[in-house]
Amino acid sequence: MKRLLRVLIIASIVLICGDVNAKNYPKPIQKRIDKAVKTAFGAEDVQFVDLPEVSYDLDSFPGIEKVSISKLVNEGKAIGTAGFASSKGKNDLFDYLVLFDESMTIKKVVILVYRSSYGGEIMAKYWLKQFEGKHNGEQLEFNKDIDSISGATISAPAITTGIKSLSLLMVYLKEAGRI
Repeated sequence: MKRLLRVLIIASIVLICGDVNAKNYPKPIQKRIDKAVKTAFGAEDVQFVDLPEVSYDLDSFPGIEKVSISKLVNEGKAIGTAGFASSKGKNDLFDYLVLFDESMTIKKVVILVYRSSYGGEIMAKYWLKQFEGKHNGEQLEFNKDIDSISGATISAPAITTGIKSLSLLMVYLKEAGRI
């Protein structure tokens, strides 16, 4: 019940303050982002350098609705990339952050805002840990490489498809010299 209340409060803040891809994140979401970066990279003073909108066709990368990309810089050195994306569950979009190292290998996945009253089980850290270490969309097949989770029949495959597409997009942009 506390988790649901917390999710509803954060979702309300996002609706009031705007999109989580904006430069000024609501404080609870920013704390979650900072903690994820510190855990993944072991760095505290990390700057998010927003990359200019790059032209890519999201239709070629199914499962992601919106994408925002930031370069992560610590002490003047690039340490990784942050991909903010949204995917659609049964009825509502949910927003998440995928942290990539310089080789575009997934370091960490964090659900930032989950708006639906069902499927929130995908927010479990132990379940999201399955994505870590994956690269270029490899080994990201739902119910094969990524285990299902009870209570998230639609959200679990949706985020798996979204993360796979985001991973493929990041590698594509890196190879094209846009990141």
